[in-house]
Amino acid sequence: MDIKILLTQMTELFVIIFVGCFIYKIKLIDDNFVKKFTKLILDVTLPMMILSSVLKLEERQTLSDVLTAIAAAAALFFIVLPAIGYLLAKLLRVRKDQIGLYTFMNAYSNIGFMGFPVIDALCGSVGLFYAAIFNLIFNLSIYSVGIWMMNKGRDEAVRFDPRLLLSPGILFAAAAILIYFLDIKVPVLISDTVDSIGSITSPSAMLLIGCSLAKMDVKSVFSEFRLYPWTIIKQIAVPLLLWFPLQLIIKNELILQITYILIAMPVANSAVLFATNYGGDSELAAKSVFLTTLFSLVTVPLCITLVM
Repeated sequence: MDIKILLTQMTELFVIIFVGCFIYKIKLIDDNFVKKFTKLILDVTLPMMILSSVLKLEERQTLSDVLTAIAAAAALFFIVLPAIGYLLAKLLRVRKDQIGLYTFMNAYSNIGFMGFPVIDALCGSVGLFYAAIFNLIFNLSIYSVGIWMMNKGRDEAVRFDPRLLLSPGILFAAAAILIYFLDIKVPVLISDTVDSIGSITSPSAMLLIGCSLAKMDVKSVFSEFRLYPWTIIKQIAVPLLLWFPLQLIIKNELILQITYILIAMPVANSAVLFATNYGGDSELAAKSVFLTTLFSLVTVPLCITLVM
C-alpha cells in the first residue's frame, strides 16, 4: 500500500473538510441545507457508491474470501471492539452514565464518510466491495448492539425497532452482495450512471463533516481532557495491538488491510445521532467526533506506516 497515496488522499479530504467549515461559517449554507444534504448522501449517493463497488468489479472474489470478510466484520462489530471499548471506559474511570457512549464510540468508526473514500483511493472497486460487506455488518450491529450500548445506564430503555434495518445503506449493501453472488450483469449505461452518482459521496461527505465541526465550540472540545488519552489509545494503540492477531487469522492481504484501516478511522458521526435519540451525552459525542477526526490526519497515516 503506497503511503504517499494515503497521505495525499487524507490531505485532500481534510482540505475539503476545511472548505465545508468555511462555507458554513460564511453562511453560504445553513442547517436546513446540511440536514437535507446529509439525507441525500445517506439515502442516495452512499448506497449508489456501495452498489457501484460490485458493478465495477473486474474480477470475482473467492467465496472463502467473502466469508472471511463477513466473519471478520461480525467479530469486530459485535464482540471485539465493543469489549475493548468497555474495558477502556473502565480503565479511564469515565462516569457510569457515559460508559455506554464510550463503548459505542470505540466500536463504531467512521466507515461511510471517511472509510469509504480512503478505501476507494487506496484499494479501488475490490476494496469497496469488501468495505460494503463491513458496512452491512456495521449497520446490523449499530442498530442492535449499538442501541443497547446507548441505553446502558438509563432508567428507561429504548427498544430496538427492526424497521431501522431497512435503511437504504443496508438494503443496497445487501443488494450488492446478492448481485455479486448471483453474478447479475447490468447494462453499461446503468453501471456508469450508478458510479457517477456514487462518486459524489466522498467530497460531499467531507464537506458535511466540515459543517459539523464549524458548529462546535472549539475551546470546549479541547477542555475535555479525558478524550486525549482515549483518542490516542483508540486510534493508535488499539489498531496496532489488533494488527498482530488479525495477521494470524486473516490470510487475504487485502481484507486484512481493509479491516485494519477501518479500525483506525475516527469516531462515526452516528455517535452524535444515537446519543441524541437514545439519551446519551450528545455533547461529549460531538466533541469526540471533532477530536478524533482532527487527529486522524496524523494517526491514520501513522498506523498504516508502522505496519504496512
